[in-house]
Amino acid sequence: MLPKSQRLNLKKSFKWVVAGQKLGDNYLQLYIRAGENAQPLVGIATSKNAFKKAVERNRARRLVSAGFEGLYDKLPNGINIVAMPRSGVLELTSAEVTKVLEGLLVKGKILGS
Repeated sequence: MLPKSQRLNLKKSFKWVVAGQKLGDNYLQLYIRAGENAQPLVGIATSKNAFKKAVERNRARRLVSAGFEGLYDKLPNGINIVAMPRSGVLELTSAEVTKVLEGLLVKGKILGS
């Protein structure tokens, strides 16, 4: 899990980021917005509609968090990201989630290819 200083923590911050750029595929929905923060901030939100059981929501959150840990050093400063995993993410391994995240971030021109 990312340290608290690298995460979005306020409901107000999540809403602000969700109003930004939207990227998605079968496994993840990403919302991205540039801000004035000194380092990248990442938030993960899971929904009861996508994951009925708390065990599934927690596993999805852990998988996505592990993916961001591997990519965090590549993220540009001042970027804010909210990730919403979809139910298909539970079928992936941690390494596959990292690849999916990297692909979405390259597609959104957040990371260089």
